[in-house]
Amino acid sequence: MNAHTKVNNHTPGDATEAQGDGSAMQTDKSETALDGAALHQALAIATAEEREDILRETVRTQLADILAPTVVDDDSNFLENGLTSLTALELTRNLMTLTDVEIPLVAILEYPTPTRLGHYLAEAYTAVNSGDGATA
Repeated sequence: MNAHTKVNNHTPGDATEAQGDGSAMQTDKSETALDGAALHQALAIATAEEREDILRETVRTQLADILAPTVVDDDSNFLENGLTSLTALELTRNLMTLTDVEIPLVAILEYPTPTRLGHYLAEAYTAVNSGDGATA
């Protein structure tokens, strides 16, 4: 398995493809959709750059689920695409469940795009899993 393994049934970089119904790529809202085991496995063997790509894709996938049918690309601003305080809470909760990284709600405002939040998550994930005890 390589770092470009499908996470949440998607390969990094393919989240802007529209479905037949015109909605953004989405995952099933089942327990398996929020099972971070596959994500952790992919992140564990990924390079730093691949880890950032995987986490950016994870952010996009989770955001597309929440904001459906809005199309989400790398530089889509969360708030401009309709993210509210409640859906921001849902996004951070989902990402924390998947990554086991504590994400303050304010991170959504400080890193308001999948690219920026993915970068933040990659750094936080590395810090948490490097054994230095740092948290995001």
